[in-house]
Amino acid sequence: MPSTTIRQNGPAYVTKPVKAGKIDKKDPSVCGPLFVAAMNGEVDQIDNILQQDPKKVDEKCDECDGYTPVIVAAIYGQLKAVERLCRKWNANVEIRDANSYTIVKLALDQNHGDIVDWLIKEYPKMIITDPRHPKGAEWLTAQFWKMWNNIEEEASKPPKDVLDQLLKGQLKPDTDRTVSEVYWEHILLRYIGDVPLDINRNYSTNLRMAFCGTFDRTLHGHEGIRESARLLNLVLPTTQYNIIGTHVAPKGQWVTERWEYHNYKDNLQVLDGIDTFLINEDEGKIEVMLINYNVYNLEWIDDPERPRPNTRV
Repeated sequence: MPSTTIRQNGPAYVTKPVKAGKIDKKDPSVCGPLFVAAMNGEVDQIDNILQQDPKKVDEKCDECDGYTPVIVAAIYGQLKAVERLCRKWNANVEIRDANSYTIVKLALDQNHGDIVDWLIKEYPKMIITDPRHPKGAEWLTAQFWKMWNNIEEEASKPPKDVLDQLLKGQLKPDTDRTVSEVYWEHILLRYIGDVPLDINRNYSTNLRMAFCGTFDRTLHGHEGIRESARLLNLVLPTTQYNIIGTHVAPKGQWVTERWEYHNYKDNLQVLDGIDTFLINEDEGKIEVMLINYNVYNLEWIDDPERPRPNTRV
């Protein structure tokens, strides 16, 4: 069985590699007093505002990529504000912004590792998916080998080079990749939660997509795949996917995958996920995609023979 140890020796990259991930922070001053207080670390002002309306703690600002106050505090390095919003006002740190970015990714983009470390300590069950943090690298590597073991065909297994590139944050030029590399980079970027990078690198602007199951519609282009990602994150709040089977066709430039999703915290599951991709190897882009999945609530079956109290009057 392959080791889950993170190896530092990566592949020899081609010229002009693409750096993964990092984005610039937005200016939340247009979002209102609570966001400004979070940006400036003004904990007393945060308390004054939330005492009047506690529901504002998880309010999203559409003018600022759907940031919440705690995301703003994390992006601007205001640890005291993050602590106050979380401990006193129970801010939801699992809310993603409009790009599906996590608070951890957004804080790491601004080099606020102290805030990420505090979040990890405060929320030990939080799944860290960003490979720039040691816990994220460990998690992604473990998920990679889990998928590798689930896939029977040797030719369809994920290439280790793709994992190495993501761990190092240096990706090959998008037009210098095999069908397998395009597909598996897409999968791993979705596990990480970097939907914009996945779209820009791995999808054709002329994409055609049939979307069925819980959602039933036809989508087109980059706007279409962004909408499909938004809908997916609407019903599946984490990236706890489980790829249980993949076939990369030796000819024809197509891939089919079977996947499941089990989220015991939110009582959600998918058992019938199946996606098919037609990939243009010359362009390094997914051109056609067929998606099916249905989201169900987990149902807990109680012991039918458990004694019940007599409730008759």
